[in-house]
Amino acid sequence: MIHSLNHIGLIVPSLEIGRAFYECAGLETHMSEGHLVCRCEGRDQDQVRLIQGPKKRLAYVSFGTPKGGLAELRARLEAADVQLHDAPFAVPFDGIWFKDPDGDWINVQEADDVPSTLPAPVEVNSPQRYRRLGVRACDATSSQKRTRPRRLGHLIKFSPDVDRAVRFYTDVLGLLISDRALDIIAFMRSPFGGDHHMLGIAKSSHTGLHHMSFEVSDIDEIEMGAQHLLASGYRDGYGLGRHGAGSNYFHYIRDPWNSMIEYFWDIDVIPEGADWTPMGSTENEVRAVLEAVWSGMPAPKEFIMNFEEPD
Repeated sequence: MIHSLNHIGLIVPSLEIGRAFYECAGLETHMSEGHLVCRCEGRDQDQVRLIQGPKKRLAYVSFGTPKGGLAELRARLEAADVQLHDAPFAVPFDGIWFKDPDGDWINVQEADDVPSTLPAPVEVNSPQRYRRLGVRACDATSSQKRTRPRRLGHLIKFSPDVDRAVRFYTDVLGLLISDRALDIIAFMRSPFGGDHHMLGIAKSSHTGLHHMSFEVSDIDEIEMGAQHLLASGYRDGYGLGRHGAGSNYFHYIRDPWNSMIEYFWDIDVIPEGADWTPMGSTENEVRAVLEAVWSGMPAPKEFIMNFEEPD
């Protein structure tokens, strides 16, 4: 059973181009086993591992399972006739390796989600819930504030068969559906409770990475991070806005290889065992899943395109 998202592996043609982008996005980088590893400041956990290769593609996704969870997962995989493999990449961690129905490598480790040691964000005031008392949210130094991503929250990847992929991730790996829109996209969460989604599957002709998403402290950091990347020459993706599925505020920026990173804040959190009914059973709900509640710009046509070259 899956309870957390550890990190994502990407094959890219240039580690240095990757370093420049992810450092500009607010991550810290170092070399490990010949790979470039990106981490969030104040968090002792890999978030992205860049592997040198001829062209950009999603290399693998690493998930966490509770202590003792690998035994149950092995049994589930065996029952589903999923073959286990040796590690396909030279990585300094263990766990089990297998492929999902789209041929993407999956790694699962017995690992806990590591908390951030950054100071807690400033409280937010809202009607009848005034929790920030006698403290400025914005002061004379606010213009010097920088975006510091706190964790990798989720990824959306493409699949030629969303229904098949969803069956695998729910029936075999134990994820739960939070919302979905027909066979176009599905959002899945941990059965142990947590964010509205740690994984989304979107329809395309072939597999690939759509985006990876980093949680930041507030809506200011979303836009300050996005504006910093835009000013540094990177291309806009979509935003600022607020999603219907997950409720989080967002802004997407294109990475150097045309997938995206997303800054997000204020996502729905669904506790373990919650009485949660997924959206997607009516036309209006499907529209709510697919569209933003609001955004500063319409979603461009290329937003849903898969730029990753098929194998």
